[in-house]
Amino acid sequence: MKKHPKQKKKIKLLLIEALVLLVLFLILGLQLYSDSQKSSTPLKSPKKIEKTLPLSNKTPQNTVLSAALVKKASPSAQLSSSMVNYGRSVHVPILMYHYIGNNPNPADTARYILSTAPDKFDAQMGYLQSAGYTPITLDTMYAGLEGKAALPLKPIVLTFDDGYIDFYINAYPILRKYGFHAVSFIPTGLMDQGYYLHWSQIKVMASSGLISFEAHSISHPDLTHMSDAQIREQVTQSKQILQSEIGTPVNFFAYPYGTSNVTVWAIVKQAGFLGALGTWYGTVESEATQYDWPRVRITGGIPLEQYKKLF
Repeated sequence: MKKHPKQKKKIKLLLIEALVLLVLFLILGLQLYSDSQKSSTPLKSPKKIEKTLPLSNKTPQNTVLSAALVKKASPSAQLSSSMVNYGRSVHVPILMYHYIGNNPNPADTARYILSTAPDKFDAQMGYLQSAGYTPITLDTMYAGLEGKAALPLKPIVLTFDDGYIDFYINAYPILRKYGFHAVSFIPTGLMDQGYYLHWSQIKVMASSGLISFEAHSISHPDLTHMSDAQIREQVTQSKQILQSEIGTPVNFFAYPYGTSNVTVWAIVKQAGFLGALGTWYGTVESEATQYDWPRVRITGGIPLEQYKKLF
């Protein structure tokens, strides 16, 4: 008996539907198998975050350093909070300044970010005094971390990177006005040039007892892009040169651009530094981050009310 054309068409449609269902079941089975394989595979650790790099390398040796920077997490910033604060720790905000002066080029937005106008700086120091903060040296902070000295009720460290001449012209008189201690990080090979401090000015400030000078390399390179021998030269010679010029121990190092890694940490430690500073945010200094302590970046134009909430 012959099948009616309509019956043939119906059977054909049923076969197509069955074939589609079979394909879907096969795809679903493959997906379930793939998921089970993934769940049984150990998770890989995330890749390291790239560190801070300068956007430009156009700065001549005898001129001011480029202020155009990209700020990303340092190795210490990637640790969990429990790891960052293991061992002994102290709550001491370390404020980080660069230029203390008005930006001469309004179009240079990067310079604007790193510049604090003298009147704003004066107002900030006035707030610190009225709020009961006591600026201390890194040596004092380190002694407190070691349990060898009692820290004041509200300790704070004022740091200034790169050794610009406006530190002597604008910041130093204001620091003297309030009797505040401060720390200046010096790239030794750039002094006596362009917009940088002169060694004679450094010696005057060092003799005042208010300013501590610490190392910031020789030529301000990104140390993570250098060989071990080059890192060692930048680290050890900056310490030796600075100690020779000011006649006092240099115990701390600040990484140019805030970039560092475990190799750099090891070389800094071997050079005899007691600790080193990065540029990632934090207000607790601990044994875990002793060679990459966090700081609080002070950006240009920040309103005083916002400044008060940073730390």
